[in-house]
Amino acid sequence: MSTSQLYFRRKIGDALYGQVRECELRPTRAQEQLLPPLPIGKRRIVAVKTMSLSCAANVRSMSDPTRVMDDPLQECRVADLLSNAGGHPNVVHCFFHFQENDCIHLVTDFCTDGDLYTHVASAIQRGAMTEGWSIHDYYMAPEVVAGEVYDPVEADIWSLGIMWFVMLTGSPLVSVASRQNKAFLALEQLQVTGVFESWGFDTKLSPSIIDLVSQMLKVNPAERISLVGILEHPCLNGTAAF
Repeated sequence: MSTSQLYFRRKIGDALYGQVRECELRPTRAQEQLLPPLPIGKRRIVAVKTMSLSCAANVRSMSDPTRVMDDPLQECRVADLLSNAGGHPNVVHCFFHFQENDCIHLVTDFCTDGDLYTHVASAIQRGAMTEGWSIHDYYMAPEVVAGEVYDPVEADIWSLGIMWFVMLTGSPLVSVASRQNKAFLALEQLQVTGVFESWGFDTKLSPSIIDLVSQMLKVNPAERISLVGILEHPCLNGTAAF
């Protein structure tokens, strides 16, 4: 595959080492066999994430060696792993990836309805522009902010907990989960249960949902509830009121 088969329509957004664009894909007959069926006459629209290898190398060389930085080649390997496993309906599918000159291009599903998180944020902040939010800091787990080696699953559970907290309260828990932040220091003392109480949500939300979110937002990642624990929690298995 080459970029000559991709016809640029618009820029979707910036990526760490490049950008994501909406493109029309014109595959070869052989490539068409690897793609989902398309109604006759309909154009095949895809999202293409382009990453500069030289930019990635520069960023990684200047970064703290203890921080886990995004790796374009690793992203390709993960895409292959997911594809070979049959994919998942809730994960954007990568059809192809290829390198051309200094750049790696990932050709993926194009999600026509946009970012779910943006829709959630819009529902919470009625009338507010989500572009004005600093959404890249407040959902990051404390160990990620600190630049420590971390378990990505445990970090994602924190991020999911923050998203849930925002949906329930209409506000982030803290602006950044760092001991440089006074609100975070207060969180360490109160715990999330105490925050729900001090904000007056303990009388508005069920004890089960407060318990689940509180377990997801343990500052110590080793104390956080597991993914299995989340699915088996009374809040989600139907044995307690949501």
